[in-house]
Amino acid sequence: MINQVEYYRDKAVRNRLAEFIKGAEYIVGYGEAEIWDKNPKAYYSAPISHLYAMMDRGLDIFCSFLGHEGTLISLDIEYYNSKYPGEIYLNANNVYKNKIEPIRQIVKSVYRDLGIRYLEVITGQGYHYHSLWPFKNEHWQLEKIGLLEYTLEQQYISRQSQHGHPPIPLYKGLGYSGAFRLLQFVALEIMMRAFDLREKNKKIIPVQFCDIAMSPPEGVSLDLTIYSDPIYMRDIRVPFSTHQKHKVKRQELGEHVSNNVPVQITLPTGDISIDDILKMRRHFRWAADYAKDPKSSCVIPDGSAGWLNVLSKYKSSKLYQFHRKFDAVRHEKEEDWFKTYYALNLNELPPCASHCLTNPEPHLKRPTNIRKIIAILRKKGWDYKHIAGFLYSHFKGLSGFSPNKYNAETRANFFVQLYGAPMYLGIDKLPDMNCVSHHEAGYCIKPWCGYNLEWWK
Repeated sequence: MINQVEYYRDKAVRNRLAEFIKGAEYIVGYGEAEIWDKNPKAYYSAPISHLYAMMDRGLDIFCSFLGHEGTLISLDIEYYNSKYPGEIYLNANNVYKNKIEPIRQIVKSVYRDLGIRYLEVITGQGYHYHSLWPFKNEHWQLEKIGLLEYTLEQQYISRQSQHGHPPIPLYKGLGYSGAFRLLQFVALEIMMRAFDLREKNKKIIPVQFCDIAMSPPEGVSLDLTIYSDPIYMRDIRVPFSTHQKHKVKRQELGEHVSNNVPVQITLPTGDISIDDILKMRRHFRWAADYAKDPKSSCVIPDGSAGWLNVLSKYKSSKLYQFHRKFDAVRHEKEEDWFKTYYALNLNELPPCASHCLTNPEPHLKRPTNIRKIIAILRKKGWDYKHIAGFLYSHFKGLSGFSPNKYNAETRANFFVQLYGAPMYLGIDKLPDMNCVSHHEAGYCIKPWCGYNLEWWK
């Protein structure tokens, strides 16, 4: 096998992809072939019946979170390095074995302690942990802790008018929202255990949410952003699919990375050693042979029993209290925004904060700036829900947020819960909330401005 097209023709490989995709509403194809066909997005979505056509073009395969069997609960852990973005591709062995591996073991121990069944998959930049909460297994309990914003409800109900798609049942949207909250509970436990380990061994790299630019420039991100948007806008990479992100994002990762690193393969890890799995993910024949092994099953396990255990612990936690308080407050009415959210005197804020508010595209969409705004408004005494309302008022009208695609209100609420909860719980003590770290991360726009970010911790 010399390329991914030949690899995809293997019957065992096709069977494994089909196992994972079962029950999904749609699939997505992504890769260089789309670029060659003048598709600047490099991807397209289609019904599952298009799977073979996508494989025949050598595309990476993703499947929708929106499905017919249950709520997919997936944790994505990724290595990031803002100074050397291509590091994980060029020096994969070192990154996976020495930098990600300690965090991976913490993730596995947390899932084991909580009794969650999962499928672990190695990706091009880290690992995915997948489990399914079937609709038939007390799914109502997951729905009960979820929250749908009114604007998102309307998107789900009116989806039928968008390209003939059927509306989204609200129980699926609520389950998706509830999945985020349980994953946040699990992720915070992972972060705290990682912090304790880092206290004993400074070689352990930091763990944080969603690629916050900080100093030092590398770490592991517990990326929950897949739950920040309407369920029908999100999909996940399928095991035994290829991984050619570095072939598409040439400018971001570097031409030397794209030219010298081969197409990789996303694989279920099973009980294979880290050394063997790292070799196999760059060898089409070995990966295809592995697909024939019963241990390489890609059936997403029913994790509902474990997640019910997590739900019980979550309901007695301070995170649950945070979410309850968050849900109890309403945003200011849109007709009052000029008297409320837009009335904030930006001159009271440091230039790095006011700049991203006066130039929201793209600055306010960046997680580092979002977290900073949350911290500053929190210090000024704002309620977390009104911080979310403030962000919503500034997100609305930006590119991508529309009744057909992403939802500005949902995105704002998501990020305030994601970054606000660790502040509320005292877990995130904002160690990088200072001008030196901000400058080193490339977010200082006016050195010696007269403000000190540490005032806002």
